[in-house]
Amino acid sequence: MRPLLLTLLLLLPAAQLAARAAPDFKIEIGGQNQTLLELSHRGPVYLDFWASWCGPCRRSFPFMNQLVADYGPRGVTVVAVNLDVDREDAAKFLRQFPANFPIVYDPEFALADAYGVGGMPSSYLIKDGEIVQTHIGFRPGDADATRTTLDNLLTQEPQEK
Repeated sequence: MRPLLLTLLLLLPAAQLAARAAPDFKIEIGGQNQTLLELSHRGPVYLDFWASWCGPCRRSFPFMNQLVADYGPRGVTVVAVNLDVDREDAAKFLRQFPANFPIVYDPEFALADAYGVGGMPSSYLIKDGEIVQTHIGFRPGDADATRTTLDNLLTQEPQEK
């Protein structure tokens, strides 16, 4: 049953899910430890799972750098989670495709399992601790959908808590 589900998920260009809680974890940004939950309460977080062997990841890194340039000043944070077992594989990839955003290493797949990652890359758009959009793979339409969702999230009135 699981391979069938994975195949179906990979065929979806962009999966819109009912909001669900995003598993929290610590991220070091600028020498300070923060949590994903803290970041997501300040603004949307684009969380991307990737690996050095992932072909589409070579196209997603320039997109994520552009998200930082275009949306960072508006409060959006981009975080990428690397799933390579050998950290040197990730380092080689990053020398070729530099990242202007924090990288978290998850060689034991604890975060990937918590998020239910089913393909590479997998991205999650998170706001106020909730996953509001998910993409598996990386296609040009995914970039457009992410930008549209970010624009909508950034123009919404803050909700009282």
